[in-house]
Amino acid sequence: MPEEQLENFRALRDFSGSQAVDMEDDDSDMGPSFHNINDVLDGTTQMDISHAGGEFIATLQDGIEAEVSKRRKKSTPDYRIRDDRTQKLVDGWKVQMDRLVPAYMAWCAEADLGTPMSRTTTMVEEIKITVVDLYKTSMIDVQLNAEGAGVAAALIKQGLIPCAPWTASVAIATRVLELYRITHSRCPQLAIQPFVKSLCDLHGVPYRPYLREQFSIAYDVYLELRRQTDSRVNSALGRNTPNWRMKHACPACTYRLEGEDEMIFSILTTMDGNNSLKRVLRRSKTDGSEDEPTLGPSTEREDSRDGGEDYFLSREQVDRWAKDRVADILPTDAKNPCSDRWKNMINDVTSRMWGIFDETGIFLALCRHGFVLVVADMIRSGELAKYPLAIVSSLLDAFGLKIGGGYDIGCHFEATVDKSELGDKARANHFRSLVGSFHGHAHNRLCQLSFLATYVEGMGLEDLEGCERFFSRSNALAKSVRYASKFHRRQEITTFMRQMDDLETYANLGKFLCDNYRQALKILKTEPELRRWMMVEGIDDYDTFHIWLEEERNYLTGMEDGLPKKREETVEMEYVKTLKKLEDSQKRLSAILKSEQAALADGADFNPAPVSQVARRHAIERRNRDLDTVEDLESKLGINQRWTSASPEWVLAEQAIKDHRYLDALDQIERIIVERLFEMTKIHQSGTGYKMRSHIAKALQARSKAIRNAIDRYNAVAEDMEPPKPTLSWDEVVNYGFLSEFDILRDTQDGIQSRPWTRRSYRLAMDRYFKILRAREEIKRLNMEIRRVVTWIDDEDRFLRKKEEEYKESNPHLAVQISRYRQRRSRSDQNHMQRFWALAKTPGFTGSVLPGVSIEKKEARHAAREAQRQAGIDMELEEVEEIEERDRWRPAQQDEWEDEDDEGEEAKLEAVSTLLYQMSVLSVDQNDGRGGHHLD
Repeated sequence: MPEEQLENFRALRDFSGSQAVDMEDDDSDMGPSFHNINDVLDGTTQMDISHAGGEFIATLQDGIEAEVSKRRKKSTPDYRIRDDRTQKLVDGWKVQMDRLVPAYMAWCAEADLGTPMSRTTTMVEEIKITVVDLYKTSMIDVQLNAEGAGVAAALIKQGLIPCAPWTASVAIATRVLELYRITHSRCPQLAIQPFVKSLCDLHGVPYRPYLREQFSIAYDVYLELRRQTDSRVNSALGRNTPNWRMKHACPACTYRLEGEDEMIFSILTTMDGNNSLKRVLRRSKTDGSEDEPTLGPSTEREDSRDGGEDYFLSREQVDRWAKDRVADILPTDAKNPCSDRWKNMINDVTSRMWGIFDETGIFLALCRHGFVLVVADMIRSGELAKYPLAIVSSLLDAFGLKIGGGYDIGCHFEATVDKSELGDKARANHFRSLVGSFHGHAHNRLCQLSFLATYVEGMGLEDLEGCERFFSRSNALAKSVRYASKFHRRQEITTFMRQMDDLETYANLGKFLCDNYRQALKILKTEPELRRWMMVEGIDDYDTFHIWLEEERNYLTGMEDGLPKKREETVEMEYVKTLKKLEDSQKRLSAILKSEQAALADGADFNPAPVSQVARRHAIERRNRDLDTVEDLESKLGINQRWTSASPEWVLAEQAIKDHRYLDALDQIERIIVERLFEMTKIHQSGTGYKMRSHIAKALQARSKAIRNAIDRYNAVAEDMEPPKPTLSWDEVVNYGFLSEFDILRDTQDGIQSRPWTRRSYRLAMDRYFKILRAREEIKRLNMEIRRVVTWIDDEDRFLRKKEEEYKESNPHLAVQISRYRQRRSRSDQNHMQRFWALAKTPGFTGSVLPGVSIEKKEARHAAREAQRQAGIDMELEEVEEIEERDRWRPAQQDEWEDEDDEGEEAKLEAVSTLLYQMSVLSVDQNDGRGGHHLD
């Protein structure tokens, strides 16, 4: 055998671990053809090889298999399991986190300040580790010092995040993880796997599945470092109290100032559920039949992490309200006109559909500006009432009085709240359930009069549809969370929401306020045109519109259970109807008796079908019952001779019956058409977007069967009239734009056609008037919110700069994090101020863009003064100087603004920049006793 081939065989033998295999004791079990492979290779044993060949390879394979089998028999059984490996990994990071966070903060400080921080330089050893950077992967020597923080902390202090808690061989550069975090937040469709594949393409290496897991581990550690760093910053700033984030999520909603007017709603919120962010629960193999599968137990690994931070309510907080369900409360309440239109999913009906999921979506609450307030997971169900109840309870705890909560079934939810355990608390805090504009125009008209934003006092121009806009962005997360673990799903959602609040919602806050202000001013400009129309029509004042709206409400509420009031029939009409019934029952009995006589006749067919004795008896009883009724009515009317179809009295009564049936059919179609047409008014108004038109049309189409049935009933009666009445077709009804186009309604009993609020021009004028009312309310709220934001920008900058200076000497690492926090919060402040000062020049602006005095800041200052007073320190001089400084600043700036003419955009930007510079000078002036005070 050639030497090269022998070397290959030896290498194969060594790779398999079959070195120095002594098989002499087992030769008898291997058969006569077995040879020791070592003896053959050494030349001590001769092997016969046939012309066909293959004996040597077979001997080699037998030797390898025997050695492997022998080792398996002698080895100790492996009782280790891998179901807890995720939890062990989590525990490994958790015990080190107190050392890792300072290391991360030290690296951040070094990166921001540009100079290495003072630290022990005694090196213990160097380790080789693979580092993944943006454009290359390299093996480098990492120095470990004698500070005793461990390998992971030493790597993090150098800007590297290890992929294992103890014995890491791979680390990922922090800037790679930050790039993914930002990119993924902006584009949620970008998951870890395509990002890691892109890195592999940049580095020129093949992709391997384990690379994704390593990146995921490092990314989790990086997010946890950021979270705990933010937690330390919040603790240093005094912002770690319960619900602090929710209570300060939106400066326009929550940063109250002195001297503000009392509003009908202290804060406007909107809430809704969305099932895009559901998560599949991993289970074992299912049992049962194919038609009725039985889901096995969960096979997900143990993981104690939560990931929801302070955004999510716990399951225990939600399950407290589990016994109250939307479908169980008020199932047939006549006071709720939309109870049969908006049915949320019932758990027991959809249990099979939701069986493969654990979390089936989220239930979200936002303020009117779009900041996330609180979130709840929907667990194996649709939108049960426990989710909005838990949300409302949390909002009441955080904000207290006068909360307006928008919900797509707000009319139904109001009754749910009243009958739940939350009812007393909601009533005491004056909570009001509302319906958003988008969903509200598909509700019952009577519901709209009570809940639609257009008619609710204090709503302004708010549409309460912020959840729909949020979900249009968050739906992109569905791909990332559908098969994620419980922790990673919440982590994804929380990271997305935090990024949206900081970089999207807050950045657009100034634009939101200014655009709404200009929209309100535009609506107010239509008031002179409305007044001219009122003069032409002879309408004296605006009170007439309120009277019309109340008349419409009374008209709709005057129907019992949503149906017109029943007309009373006369005795003559009842008598003629009974005579017709007697005639029909007599004909039926005569036919049965005739068939019975024919069956008994001599010439009858053989074996005729027997007449049912039961049918004969029932026919006789029915005829006798009708006859008794006729005789009773004849005695009431004093009729001596029974009426016939030729009698004049019969003809008059029959005409009255037809008129009665016609009016009933007309009332029925009127009820449906009045409601639907008032709802369809929004479709035909200018400014209604295509999506809203489609939504309303879809809601009407879902109820089209009732309209078709009403049309069919009406047409049948109308054709029987003398002379025949005009009939209706489906196309005519759906194409009608308003109630006045139904000429047939002139014959209705209530004379609705003659009422002014049913005419097109009058209703358009009424809608314009209520929009003007809401525009005035919007301007009043915006004047308050704009000044709140301006004050918050000033106070926040003062406070954070003061804290940054305070910690520069004692804790420079924390001071750097506070500086980062301030820069992140203030990156959009200049844009806000530019928009506000541009708005201040707009004709019709009645607000102020000068800072006010925060109630929170004043209360904190008062508490600090009391504490200082108890300690014997006087603070009055400092407070007086601060107030005088602000008073000296205001008139000068205001005079400059009032005297400044509009010389173009450049002059405007220069004035704004000068203002911001002066505000910054005031905020950093900490050494002259005029620094701002804030809650520490």
